[in-house]
Amino acid sequence: MLFWLAVLASVDAQPMELPPLWSELECVQQLTATASEPEHLLDTDFHLFARTNVHPLLDDDATGEQFSAEYGYYCSATRYEVRVRSGRWCLRYAFGVAERYEGNDGAVRLYLYGEDLLLIPPDNQPVRASLNRSAVNRWTLEHFVPLPGHHGEGLFVIAGSVYLSRRVQQGNLSGVWRSQQFDGNLVLDSTRGLNPSETRSAGAGLHLALVLPLSERWQAGFWGENVVGRLWQRKVRRITAQVQVNTIVPDADGFLHAAPLLSGRIDDLSRDLPLQRRYTLGLAHRAAAGSWLLFASHDSSWRFALGRTLPRGWLLWHLPDREVQLAWTAGQWQVLLGINHLNPIRSKHATLSISWSLPLNR
Repeated sequence: MLFWLAVLASVDAQPMELPPLWSELECVQQLTATASEPEHLLDTDFHLFARTNVHPLLDDDATGEQFSAEYGYYCSATRYEVRVRSGRWCLRYAFGVAERYEGNDGAVRLYLYGEDLLLIPPDNQPVRASLNRSAVNRWTLEHFVPLPGHHGEGLFVIAGSVYLSRRVQQGNLSGVWRSQQFDGNLVLDSTRGLNPSETRSAGAGLHLALVLPLSERWQAGFWGENVVGRLWQRKVRRITAQVQVNTIVPDADGFLHAAPLLSGRIDDLSRDLPLQRRYTLGLAHRAAAGSWLLFASHDSSWRFALGRTLPRGWLLWHLPDREVQLAWTAGQWQVLLGINHLNPIRSKHATLSISWSLPLNR
């Protein structure tokens, strides 16, 4: 239902896709940490994930696979970040790129046909697809507030971010595949091709996190990103068009350039964009051999994870995509790897996080 509402709505209703502020590494650390003295740290962090249900991420020969889901998706994000923490304050700077493609069964079949001309979609197949891409710089200031309690000390985090947009692309595509040709309508807002000095814009977001001990063994957490957030994009180019093509490629600009027939209009306008919200709920049960972990997170859809801490890291199993994530610590390094197939080449979901910390108070 969330997918259909997103695809059938206008471009103006799409929230801006963004890389995550808090990675799985940070959420697990905060949920399982015990009270400690304020730290003084310098952290550098690289975070990458990619998820799809169409075909494996790294297997170029997998285009012949049958697609059996009701809708298809591809989403990814890359984030480079530097953090400086002093006591109860933390200043973060990050550059990130995020993108999300979603489409119904007809859109996926038409995309696969573009990769393999033997996979001809059936006639009178409705096609609906959406695109959401961004590139932003983000400055964030966090404040950590200890919460004394009967079962131990909790933690409240309030953070504010300033976003500087580098690229924005949002679009919807709808139509019908008939007689080996797609006839449809495209609405695309894009900053690509415009002067960067005209398109770079600013936004702001508020983030909240809360970790509370429920008893001596149980601890709960909540992380909300962009609980309130907007980006005021001062200029985008809106392309409204009727198109006829025999293939659809996953990049909206490439789709337009390949179109043999294109009629419509181009307008320059400003946009007031909501920011993509992310919510994560966590629960930890402490035991002598480690802690059991349970997470539920939502951005455009729900994901659930069950896991356990290990002597030098932790293990999480995600549903519904069955991605297994393993994290471990070695000195000042922390590494997280996640895949959903025993053969990495066949994996449709993958995650990589690498973090390096330097204590500043020694």
